[in-house]
Amino acid sequence: MKVKTTGGRLTAVFIAGLLLSLLQSPAGARADVAATWQRSYVSIPGHIFGGRPILGKWRDRFVQRGIQGIPPGTNMAAIIFLHGCNGIAREEEAARLVFMEAGYATFFPDSFARSHRRSNCSVADHRTALAPEAHRYRVEEIEYALQQVRALPWIDQSRVFVMGFSEGGMAVANYPGISLAGLVITGWHCQGRPPNVGIKSDAAVPVLAILGGDDPWYAAKRGEHCGQVFNGRPDATSLVLPGNGHAIVNSPILENAERAKQAIISFLEAH
Repeated sequence: MKVKTTGGRLTAVFIAGLLLSLLQSPAGARADVAATWQRSYVSIPGHIFGGRPILGKWRDRFVQRGIQGIPPGTNMAAIIFLHGCNGIAREEEAARLVFMEAGYATFFPDSFARSHRRSNCSVADHRTALAPEAHRYRVEEIEYALQQVRALPWIDQSRVFVMGFSEGGMAVANYPGISLAGLVITGWHCQGRPPNVGIKSDAAVPVLAILGGDDPWYAAKRGEHCGQVFNGRPDATSLVLPGNGHAIVNSPILENAERAKQAIISFLEAH
């Protein structure tokens, strides 16, 4: 029995090591990040092309059928939305409804579609840095999602935005991108542990950052916000919602939620 048990353990260790090596190979890593797109949530407003709205995951057959039915000449703006450390939840759902009504195609890559993806946070007690590799993952997910959106003929490529909430907002701030219509950072103060400080995109990319004034995740750095590290960006706005917690679009303080929604839509329309 001991030999069988030991052999079983060795086999399990071998298989785990093999899986890890496959994921770390270029092909394995690409398949891993590709899963975040295949399982991304898609929200496409039908009134833009005179059809029905398309809601579901990118890999769903009915989503693909709907996309194939988008007529030639359709030209809509797009948002790639990076969810928070706890996955696609209430904040993301609230944002989806706002963007649907405003006429934006929105894509929510699912970071937890990755193999062996660990959460980087504990929501119960506001602890972070539990899975440091998450930060690299999220930037990879932006890059991959942008490649997919750039290939869609019905997207206006001059109006592609990237937005993120909480951990997703940190990823957006850390994305060293160019040729974007704008970045929207919510629920992140841009002043974490190095290298998670500031905004890494080209200075010409417009930025809107929105933070709750009483966000419990950043109690140790109360009063700090992205506007303090814009470093002379010519088109950047930092909005701090007084008395607000972590949720922004889905804030229980209705006045703050409306203010945030209006600021985001005005930013998108202006760029």
